Amino acid sequence: MPHVTLDGDRAGEYLIREERPDGTLVLEPDTSAGAILRRMNARPATPAELDAWVADNGPLLPADDEG
Repeated sequence: MPHVTLDGDRAGEYLIREERPDGTLVLEPDTSAGAILRRMNARPATPAELDAWVADNGPLLPADDEG
């Protein structure tokens, strides 16, 4: 789906949900993992970083009622 980036009060990445005959665009926030990471100026952990985290904190456990 095509996307746009806005500045100002509504800054962020948006997906173009609909383009109307008069040229009006209907937008929705981009909630993909990549867009969220960019908003937070973050990146996925490397395998080495994840291994170090597990060594310090123990294994990742499933959420309640998941196992």
